[in-house]
Amino acid sequence: MRFKSAYFQVGFGMACAWLFMAVSFYVSTQTAGDWFARSGAALCLAAAAANFALVKLHQNDLARIVGDSGHTMREKAETILKPPSEYKILSRLSYFTGFVGTAIWGYGDLLL
Repeated sequence: MRFKSAYFQVGFGMACAWLFMAVSFYVSTQTAGDWFARSGAALCLAAAAANFALVKLHQNDLARIVGDSGHTMREKAETILKPPSEYKILSRLSYFTGFVGTAIWGYGDLLL
């Protein structure tokens, strides 16, 4: 159950970064500021942090199951070859967040 809450924390962190981006877009349109372009940096940081956290979670899960003698070789192989669905979804979302953050960071001031 610990892993589910850790995946939730990673997803929540990325959601907060997307919320910051939306709020900064609104503030930039109302005040003619540069907050929106700067929010791209926050998205990139959130994406990088999420990727590092996801890799650490998966490595810990692999170390736990491979080191445990109570699991069969089939279970160990499935864990290695098939990461949890939460990992797959959040990993793809973090890559997308990094891509969008880079685009906003580089060209966000030109969009407004």
